[in-house]
Amino acid sequence: MHDREAKMYGAGSELSIVSRSTMSTWISDSHFVEEIHKKRRRVCKRWRKTCTRDLLYRRLPFLSWITKYDFSKLLSDANAGMAVSLTAIPQTIGYAAVAGLPAQIGLYSAFMGPLMYIFFGTVREISVGPNSVLALMINSYVSEGGVAYAVILAFLTGIIQLIIGLLNLGFIVDLISAPVISGFCSAAALTAIATQMKGLLGLKFQGSNFLGVWRGVFENLSDINYYDAGLGFLTIFLLLIMRKLNCMMNLEVFRDQACLQNRWISRVLWFLSSSRNASVLIFSCLAAYLLEVNGLNQLTLSGDIEPGLPTFRLPPFQIERQVDDDETQILNFSDICAEIGAMGIALFPLVSILEQVAIAKTYSHGKSTDATQEIISLGIGNIAGSFVGAMPISASFGRSAVQASSGVRTPMVNVFSSGVILLALGLLMPAFYYLPKAVLAAVVISSVMFLVEYEEIKPMWKSRRIELLPLVLTFFSCLLVNMEFGIILGAGFHLLLLLHMGNKPKISVGEIQAINVIKTTSADSTMVNTSTIEAKRIRLICDRSLHFPGIEAFRHRINEVIDDEGCEKLIIIADMERVLEVDYTSLKVLKCMHADLQKREHTLIFDKANEVLQQHLTTAMDIPVSAFIQITRHNITV
Repeated sequence: MHDREAKMYGAGSELSIVSRSTMSTWISDSHFVEEIHKKRRRVCKRWRKTCTRDLLYRRLPFLSWITKYDFSKLLSDANAGMAVSLTAIPQTIGYAAVAGLPAQIGLYSAFMGPLMYIFFGTVREISVGPNSVLALMINSYVSEGGVAYAVILAFLTGIIQLIIGLLNLGFIVDLISAPVISGFCSAAALTAIATQMKGLLGLKFQGSNFLGVWRGVFENLSDINYYDAGLGFLTIFLLLIMRKLNCMMNLEVFRDQACLQNRWISRVLWFLSSSRNASVLIFSCLAAYLLEVNGLNQLTLSGDIEPGLPTFRLPPFQIERQVDDDETQILNFSDICAEIGAMGIALFPLVSILEQVAIAKTYSHGKSTDATQEIISLGIGNIAGSFVGAMPISASFGRSAVQASSGVRTPMVNVFSSGVILLALGLLMPAFYYLPKAVLAAVVISSVMFLVEYEEIKPMWKSRRIELLPLVLTFFSCLLVNMEFGIILGAGFHLLLLLHMGNKPKISVGEIQAINVIKTTSADSTMVNTSTIEAKRIRLICDRSLHFPGIEAFRHRINEVIDDEGCEKLIIIADMERVLEVDYTSLKVLKCMHADLQKREHTLIFDKANEVLQQHLTTAMDIPVSAFIQITRHNITV
């Protein structure tokens, strides 16, 4: 071998040693390169499996409809976009007032989110933007930090929603039950109505929560502006009437009138009903302008609203706050987050997701809803909105209903609704100077009053009365304390209630009868003795799996049955057919029960236990195999 190497690489042992070292280096390098190629091939293969065409179409849903877009869909979307924008403009201005923000912030929030939804949204009927619940939650933060806090909240909300969507953590919102959501939305609606009473009655006082506003109203009854109050209540009445215009054709009074059964009349009534908010806004501005010009105006007006399009810039990660006349405090991003608090940062994304997913499911038309993609689209919309000074957004029930009834065909509808809002920002803001605050308050009140879910109480009372407890607790906590505390308290209480009820097994007594126990014993290796003993058999049926919160109830029920029978010897058969799993604490308790009953000359037998449960009891808990038997009608073999 060495001679062969010497011939190949030259004479001399040193040369042959160097040659072997060089060869081993080359071999190791080639192995290293081969491993790199294998890993690269595995990564590429996994990447090809992950990044598929289906995933691309799922993350960019507009690709599935943009190639089929035609002129007829364009007309339908344009019509729906115009109808939604006429609803959105007065509503978003009103929700900005609820949040304590300038009117233009509401309009900023109403165009950027919808534009993002074109590319990432999956439900064409959904209209995203400001809504009453989020506006009400923002109010307390705006009173502390101004517009900057609202924009930062929009940014943080979007970031968290995007993370939740990308990591498929949308199941978190499933922890908030329907009764808690009903209580939360109902309290939010009543609180929003309360906050608008100042504008509706022409009053000026401090107070933004439910109790504070109503206390202020009763303390300032003598200062009510009767012109504002009259106009506000008249506007509410007109808005409620116009809301039902589209349904009036179905009344018996009009059904027989041939002249009214015309599709053009139906379309006119539908348009008046859909654009009712914009109609009262336009006419009230015009009336207030004429009164102001002639020196007769007694109404409280909105005043100057900043005109023009928003500037695209970074959110205010650093702000200056005036502490007193001579001192200015600079807050960086971490300081702002600390003042907002973990509760606010966590709750805004969850509440926003709840509304978005709920409305998406409403308009899913029986198909499965891609909740993950909806969360991602909402997160991107909030992040993009924060770059134009917007507040947090989510889907709106009212505007989505208008969009759905307007014949929308694709998410391209958001181009037209956003275009009209941008046009209003650029041209119509000076006209809104004459918008009466009472009319703005009436628009908000007539929009949110239908969010009070009183109709949920009756079916809940008839079916599950216990579920009224989290609803009532959430409702009064949100109404009397604050929204964040209320929803956390309600959700936590309902989860504890669920744990209490779900882990408390019901043990029912099946049959009690006398049977024969055939006992076999081995005297030695060649002889088996058999004896028959008469005993009393009691079957106990457990209705669910056993976990540590409920195992004591199981033990207590068995002891109750023993005490009730009063027999010296009992054979207790635990029917485990419905027990799918048992945790470690319950296994230990079962072992103790088995041993304790044996000392008391009773027998505990597990019937119909599945293989996993038998394995756990026999291996982990050392319960003998004889505790698991098949029972005939009159005999037990032990």
